[in-house]
Amino acid sequence: MRTCQNVLMANTRSTSLSVRLKLETKKRLAKFEKASRCSSNFLISDAIESYVAYRERMMTEVSQADRQVKSGHYVKDEDMKAWLLSWGSKNELPVPKCVCDKEHNDESLCQ
Repeated sequence: MRTCQNVLMANTRSTSLSVRLKLETKKRLAKFEKASRCSSNFLISDAIESYVAYRERMMTEVSQADRQVKSGHYVKDEDMKAWLLSWGSKNELPVPKCVCDKEHNDESLCQ
C-alpha cells in the first residue's frame, strides 16, 4: 500500500468521481483519515486502485482456469475434496493428478 506522504496527486493525471457512502462508513473514514494523516480522497483513491487491481487479477485467473478446463487440464472435484480432507490425517493422500494424467507445475499446464 502506498503511503500518502510519498504521493503527489498533482503529478498524475486524474479525474473526479462522486461516491455515495453510508453515513457510518463516512464517519469511520473520517476517523481513519485523522489517525493516518491521509486525506479521505487519498484513502478512497488508494482503496479503489487496490480493488481494481485485485479484480483484474481475479478475472485473469478465472480466464486461465476456464481455458485449462476447456483444454482438458483440471483436477476432478471429488479428488480435490478427498485430498484436502485428508490433510493432517494419518492417511494423507498424495496430490491429485490432472485428468490428462500428466504431471503439472506452476509454470506450465502439463509436462
